[in-house]
Amino acid sequence: MSSRQITISLRLITLAASAAASALSHAADFAAEKSNLLEEVEVTAQRTSALTQAPTSSRLDAMQPQSEIGIERIANTMVPTADYATIANLAPGVSNVETNGPGLSESKHLTMRGFDDASYNVTYDGIPFGDQNDWSHHSTSYFPAKVVGKMVVDRGPGTASTIGQATFGGTIAMYSKDPREDMVFVPTLSRGSWDTSLSHFEFNTGRIAELNNATGIVSFQRMTTDGYRTASDMKRDTYYLKFLQPLSESTTITLLSSYNKIRFSNPGTVTQAQIDTLGRNYGLSDTPFATDNRLYNYQEKVADFEYVGIDSKLSDNWELSNKVYTYYYDNQSREAPKVKTVSGVLNNIGSFKVNRYRNYGDYLVLSRKDSIGTFKTGMWFDYTRNPRFLYGLNYTNTGDTATDLSSATVLFAPVAANPLTAVGAQDYNYSYDMVEWARASQGFAEYEWHPGALTVNAGLKYFKFKRDIEATVNGTKARLPLYYSHTDTKTLGYLSANYLFAPTWSAYAQVAQGMLSPNLNQFYVDTPSNNTIKPAETMNYQVGTVYQTDRFNADADVYYIDFKNYAYKGPTNSAGDPLYIGLAQGAKYQGVEFQGTYSLGNGLSVYGNYAMASAKFKGSNLDVPTVPKNTAALGLVYDNGGFTTALTDKFVDSWAVYDTITNPDVAGGGATRRADSDKYWLADWSLGYSAKVSNSFFQSYKLRLQVSNLFNNKVQVLNGIDASAVNAYTKDAFNVLPDRNYFLTLSGEL
Repeated sequence: MSSRQITISLRLITLAASAAASALSHAADFAAEKSNLLEEVEVTAQRTSALTQAPTSSRLDAMQPQSEIGIERIANTMVPTADYATIANLAPGVSNVETNGPGLSESKHLTMRGFDDASYNVTYDGIPFGDQNDWSHHSTSYFPAKVVGKMVVDRGPGTASTIGQATFGGTIAMYSKDPREDMVFVPTLSRGSWDTSLSHFEFNTGRIAELNNATGIVSFQRMTTDGYRTASDMKRDTYYLKFLQPLSESTTITLLSSYNKIRFSNPGTVTQAQIDTLGRNYGLSDTPFATDNRLYNYQEKVADFEYVGIDSKLSDNWELSNKVYTYYYDNQSREAPKVKTVSGVLNNIGSFKVNRYRNYGDYLVLSRKDSIGTFKTGMWFDYTRNPRFLYGLNYTNTGDTATDLSSATVLFAPVAANPLTAVGAQDYNYSYDMVEWARASQGFAEYEWHPGALTVNAGLKYFKFKRDIEATVNGTKARLPLYYSHTDTKTLGYLSANYLFAPTWSAYAQVAQGMLSPNLNQFYVDTPSNNTIKPAETMNYQVGTVYQTDRFNADADVYYIDFKNYAYKGPTNSAGDPLYIGLAQGAKYQGVEFQGTYSLGNGLSVYGNYAMASAKFKGSNLDVPTVPKNTAALGLVYDNGGFTTALTDKFVDSWAVYDTITNPDVAGGGATRRADSDKYWLADWSLGYSAKVSNSFFQSYKLRLQVSNLFNNKVQVLNGIDASAVNAYTKDAFNVLPDRNYFLTLSGEL
């Protein structure tokens, strides 16, 4: 953090502290401000305690480290273009890399305790979703910030009832925005840097007496931007519906549907040579016939997410919760453009990649409560069909969708061992062409015992995962067919305890197993039967404490994670494909985390978090790549007299980058070269004013100004390196973060 930033922050704290006459008790205010529904209210009573102003906080009954981010923070201080990665970045131990502006491109690295995307769950209303090949996520594809009512970042595998393919690294849990109890129309208009425009229109039905006080919310959002990077525009339309239908005092049906359509240009990383010659914001161009033309580098996506849920109190003791769901993802991507001259004619060629899946699932929980505890049992089942293919294009001759059948410009030559790749055959010019089916099932049982101030949760979960592959061309250089089936099973154990020392202070401890279903690319070998494929596993040990009063709200934890079954590629054959996927010992993760908010009084609070992390491979003692050594945040929050403001400065320490990791069990891990990314600070500031309006068409309004990268720091994050340091200038790859940017937002209630 620069001395200028520290000076400014200290001056703000000093001025605000001198204005605060004394600290008051705000317990009654806090109780009145909390709501059972996750609804966004444009104008609320001021929030004046550490409990209500905390940007992130834990719970006194927590069983593992967590950071809860409420709708007040999301709605009042977050840029409305934000996605879940932007929001999660507030939490300790989390780092996020966004290269085109907040929510204006997919997150490049969203790490939690150093676990990168595909190593943790992302859920919406408890339902896990993500890509079916590796459980990664596309942060812009499903749920923008305006349809998120709350987020909880759980840094641990949870309890036995925590479901998903990747409890390995934890869970980023989003919760949907609830309908309001009053009929109201809420328009939101936002304009910002790089010609960014967002229009969000939300209608709440209010309680419908004729339908047993049912409530509903419907919204539409359109967002367009040119983006920070050159020729890197994006357009997204989002439709959202949620309907709560009480059937009786004890039973409610929930219907939810979200539909997202997006098109965006997709630039890659840049070298230092490109930054110096083309500018920090270089992305793509509109130069005719150039390989960096945006017409050859873009993606079109459609994603939807639906569920029907029932929550019912069956008797004084028994409760039922069940969600039947489906979600869909269709990504059509133009990428890897090249120029090839044939008979003196310039041809622009590239690849057309499709990843398309439809998931169906059910999540059932049955619980029984009595005076000494709660028994919970249930199951999760998820099924998907996932067609995936990639073929060559010739933009010059056949446009941007037709398979190129010209042998002179074909990208993928025929392979004699696979007749389906012969000239004129169905997979001529295909890199891969496959359908995979995945079936996941998890059954669980746990008991939470409450002997006085102590709570103990113990449980077991049975995990089964089956993947079937039918590939006329497998994803290898040899382009051979593959018909293969693989099943993994595992029983996982969970034990957590929480002790309430006082109404304001608790401590917890956890010993629990996490798991990660095998990645599809572990089957991209010519003889997969040689593989020793197993789910990656973690054994998590962590202890923590939570303290909460109106004046001071804080929690801290210490963790140790034993990660085993690290998959790596074995020796290659004559085609350059690995002969098998091996399993290395894994790695050891450990660290300390803290988050806290202190109320200075009169609506002003200071906030901070800190996380120190270490992750090393067991066999070689190498640092695990992309694990920040430290993350931290410092901030101010103010809410009084209709004015709200928040300043948060986020620090991300350096991490290790290798040219390759072949086998981390051997000395050096197989890497030729290592480099470390630069550490950096990024500050965000927001200022808002809201007021109710009497005798007007408008009931209230809210005006917000938000500034990202307030101090205009020039940040470039090292992403990949060449094996030779001599080539660093022209071949090492960076993600460049945007300069200072502004967003002005007006919303109201009609």
